[in-house]
Amino acid sequence: MRSVNLNNKTIFISESVIELFEIFKQNNTKDNESGGVLIGQVKADNIYILKASTPNKFDKSSRYSFECDKDAAQIVMDFEFYNSNNKSIYIGEWHTHPENHPTPSRKDIKMIKNQFKKNKLNEPLLILIIQGTERLYVGLYDGNKIAFKIL
Repeated sequence: MRSVNLNNKTIFISESVIELFEIFKQNNTKDNESGGVLIGQVKADNIYILKASTPNKFDKSSRYSFECDKDAAQIVMDFEFYNSNNKSIYIGEWHTHPENHPTPSRKDIKMIKNQFKKNKLNEPLLILIIQGTERLYVGLYDGNKIAFKIL
């Protein structure tokens, strides 16, 4: 399990989630962006990313953009919430970028802010993870600013 400290919180990312991100890296010049939702649990100041959804045929994807299909994502979230006795929740979004050291685009920042504003969240935070070809961007949005680290 990998961990990162942001805004007095520790984010733990399970190895199975890290392995999933690795599978979808855009190592080939013809690879489109991929992504999905992050599923986990929050216990005090610890955030556990336990699962991530995989891309599906309803998502919109190109070389330099990814848009998660909200209806398909909601089905995944409902399933995970129910099958975890209401413990696993939506805690953010992930996608890939075709760059070594990923940084969020303006569209990425707008998306995570809109998700925070428009969704009924179980916790007052959202995580944005971007898998680059070499490194991983982990951002934590609290409604005011995004704290981040590149792993």
